Amino acid sequence: MADQPAGGNTKARLIDVGGVPPLTAQATYHGIADAMQPDDPPAVVLAGPESGFVSVGACQDVMREIDVQACISLKMPLIRRETGGPALWLSADDLLVHVVLPRSRPEARSGVSGLYARFAEPFVATWNAFGLQAERGAWGGIMLDRYRVGGIQAGLVRDVVIVGGSLLVTFDADLLARRASLPSEQLREQIHETVREAVSRAQRPPARQGVREVILDRMASALGWALEPSPLRDDELAAIERRELQMADEEHIFQGGRRMARAELRATGGVTMADLTYRGAGGQIRLRLLERSGAIADIEITGDLTCLPSDGLERLASRLVGLRRDAPDLAARIHGQMGLLGVELAGITAAELAIALRPPPPAPDPLAQLLRLARP
Repeated sequence: MADQPAGGNTKARLIDVGGVPPLTAQATYHGIADAMQPDDPPAVVLAGPESGFVSVGACQDVMREIDVQACISLKMPLIRRETGGPALWLSADDLLVHVVLPRSRPEARSGVSGLYARFAEPFVATWNAFGLQAERGAWGGIMLDRYRVGGIQAGLVRDVVIVGGSLLVTFDADLLARRASLPSEQLREQIHETVREAVSRAQRPPARQGVREVILDRMASALGWALEPSPLRDDELAAIERRELQMADEEHIFQGGRRMARAELRATGGVTMADLTYRGAGGQIRLRLLERSGAIADIEITGDLTCLPSDGLERLASRLVGLRRDAPDLAARIHGQMGLLGVELAGITAAELAIALRPPPPAPDPLAQLLRLARP
């Protein structure tokens, strides 16, 4: 192979754009993916956002899952990415690290779980190098004392895989605690002390450059790659510019959930609407659907999910139209459609989607209950 240097390591491009505006930080690795050809070498892309922003997951419904007014008040722009997972609050203290590579490469041929297992390792090793005893959790999570305080995300653009995340270069205990995935403020207070104690025992990173050097060393070691600094090509620069225009467009930012945003207005003449949620190991599923005589008339699937390919949820939703929610073989039908479409949902099975879609049992009739109680 042309990208195999002496010593057996794979040559990979190292593209470090340094400190840039948040929009450019996000658009850079997307544009590189847009321009990537099947025989191109992998690319490791580094960027440092110059200010804070909210990175929205590819499958999320912004209006239902994110406090937009708070983002406006804090002057935190919303930027939708092509990788899955939940919304991320990122700051100028973060270093964005993403790997972009053709799907045909051996490192990228596995399912989502394999991608997470392979590409989370350098992130965890970097935390460990500074004395933070982080571990890899399920579905891309990075755990500290049983709490998820970070993670990586995956996505598929055409036939190009993007995997990556961010590293908080200051190891700020307050920021780590606020970013932890917790169900209540009470637990957030508990983890705050846990994280503060862990950070106090860790070695203080020698600023951003120190973290950069460690993550690149661990990336090269874990993947067997020789990272060679590389400038952006002209076609990549053009693709990044196009991505910046797309990512700044409100239509793109708010695309999740927009098609069914006013579904209640269509719920007339025997058509009813349902809003459903389900929490699985891979994230929260949100289903908004219209139903006629027990059959799905229209449906949209969103959530803090990871789906390969990126348009998989939209295509799967179109195949669910006409199915009955109470069909005994609903899970098998969904499984069959996912197989035909080549859709992979990280941590979410067809059986769980069927459970999420099931209509609730009918409410008990109070009069019938009273009559049963009155029987001798």
